[in-house]
Amino acid sequence: MILPKLKLDDIELYYKVYGKRAPLLLISGLGSDVSSWMNVVNKLSAHFKVIVFDNRGAGRSEISNRSYTVRQMAGDAIRLLDYLKIKKAHIMGHSMGGYIAQELAINYPERVDKLILESTASISSKRNNRLFLDFYKELKRGGNLEAWIRRWTRWLFSKKCFTHKRFIETFVKNGANYPYAQQVSGFKGQIDAIASFGTRKRLSRIKAKTLVMEGEEDMLILPREAKRLARNISGSIYQSVKDTAHCMHIESPDLFVKAAIKFLISK
Repeated sequence: MILPKLKLDDIELYYKVYGKRAPLLLISGLGSDVSSWMNVVNKLSAHFKVIVFDNRGAGRSEISNRSYTVRQMAGDAIRLLDYLKIKKAHIMGHSMGGYIAQELAINYPERVDKLILESTASISSKRNNRLFLDFYKELKRGGNLEAWIRRWTRWLFSKKCFTHKRFIETFVKNGANYPYAQQVSGFKGQIDAIASFGTRKRLSRIKAKTLVMEGEEDMLILPREAKRLARNISGSIYQSVKDTAHCMHIESPDLFVKAAIKFLISK
């Protein structure tokens, strides 16, 4: 089977397209790929032409041999839209994907219809950079992948999720057995890009109508960071979501899709 891939200058980028109508580009977070959106793709594709892709260094996209930035990752997304002959699209980014979405909206404003930023901020905190480096060192040492993923769940999901043991166990097992799990070098490339990211002084250049969504229990991107992001994007809407944490589109997909569609189809 030939996989749908876009040849860039230094890598090949894996992507998939679902549905028709107005285009909606989904951008994944650190370590994630197209699989992270599968809980919401079917419902979103009933209303939009949904484009998902694996960021460089993750999933079925290739790992670059040279360092790169979040802004360059936004350029990858633009190249994909160009390849698909899409002049303008709604953009939705989660966490690191939200960083990429910001750079896209700042540097390519004419390509963005509406913008949804989920669980993200205008800069990666020093605490998170240290945390990601710690996760990298642990991954590089090898060992029990399930234990590594289980440690991540404490940063990704709400307390409510942990009352449903099957949810957490399924997430861990699926991650440990995933055939396209991120390689160590891919993870390092992404956390290096994150560490140099910052849009705080350029957010006034975002002209797209923007929704910032944040889980009240998010411990990775703190609510105060998301609120600061929203305050600095002119006319943006801030939506706080109860009983959710960093990955609301995974733990509360119905709620997430409802809010996203309401925003995207509103005038």
